[in-house]
Amino acid sequence: MKRLLTMACLSYLLTGCTHVIFGAVLPELLAHYGRSYSDGGLLVFMEFGGFLLGVLCMPALIRRISRRSTITTAFSLLFFAMLAIVLLPPWPIAVCLSFIAGVAFGLVESSISTFVLIAAKDQQAIAFSKLEVFFGLGALFMPIVSSILIANGLWKYGFMLLGLSALIACIVWSKLSLGEHDELLAHKADRSQQTEKLPVLTKSSLTFLCLLMIVFFLYVGMENTIVNFLPSIFTDQLHASSSVSSLAVTAYWLAMVVGRLFAGVVAEKMTYFRYLAVSFAGSLLTVLIWVFSTNLWSSFAVVLLLGLFMSGMFAVALIYANQLLPGRTEQTTSTLIAAGGLGGSILPLGVGWGMDRFDVGVSIWFVLIGMCVVLGIILYSRRWHVQTSQSV
Repeated sequence: MKRLLTMACLSYLLTGCTHVIFGAVLPELLAHYGRSYSDGGLLVFMEFGGFLLGVLCMPALIRRISRRSTITTAFSLLFFAMLAIVLLPPWPIAVCLSFIAGVAFGLVESSISTFVLIAAKDQQAIAFSKLEVFFGLGALFMPIVSSILIANGLWKYGFMLLGLSALIACIVWSKLSLGEHDELLAHKADRSQQTEKLPVLTKSSLTFLCLLMIVFFLYVGMENTIVNFLPSIFTDQLHASSSVSSLAVTAYWLAMVVGRLFAGVVAEKMTYFRYLAVSFAGSLLTVLIWVFSTNLWSSFAVVLLLGLFMSGMFAVALIYANQLLPGRTEQTTSTLIAAGGLGGSILPLGVGWGMDRFDVGVSIWFVLIGMCVVLGIILYSRRWHVQTSQSV
């Protein structure tokens, strides 16, 4: 398990870097091609579209070509996409390459996360929170690396760095031996056998899954809204300088990484339901304070507190869903991650439109309303939690 977790964490570090690379070098990329920010929005949207396709295709690919082949294929695609972008091909090809990169890290993220959830058994929250820590580190460090490369006129080589890392990951996963977990990694199930083994979704469990899809849709949308619009909020509402405003995103990610170090252990002790209820309630109260915060340093405190409360939500909610929908780990995980990816791509676009038409504070109110909705769903999900406990 230790070897699996180490390789999974390093893979998540790479996906975290891939997740933010286009945003980190977007001004230079658009300047090279002579494109506008709306074209940049298309680039990011295509990447998220590829991510959704990769996540949704993961269960079918694992059934047909095995988990190992799915992971190595994904890293091969990522290697191809990143190295092709280094050549700065014509704009339409660059957009297609961003889509391919999205497919690749969608496959990597979903296939590795389900693998870890299946293998971890009784320590799922602890194992998955470690993955989330490394994803956060990748998202935190890639902009720093990109800024150094930009300062030296080498911005495009950030893609080469990720491409070569993907190639190394592909080679390692193709040769990796995991002892007792080798069968899970290499197993290719017959389609008819897989259908028989898969538990049927009842009306009640389908309702629960749909509600959790709403949670993931809103959560990732809120997270992306915070990450994308924090500098604008600090600049427009608090009149902070651009350099100080950008530090707000760094503060948020630092709090997320620190929180994820402890989220798994805390969730295991509290139970997943209580952890989620406390996290969403705490986030709701924090955002409520944020609405009335007019001081720069109190706003930084709010951002740090919000990062801590939100740090373990994604991982613990994913495990909570799989706990109440046993026997469907790959299907449930891919569905919920896909719902999150959809929210992460669509909702910030809507919030951005609202900020242009009305006020920058629209983004904070969106997060506040979103937290109210997800807290209500989590509290309502208690009925399934009780039913499962009674049946056991």
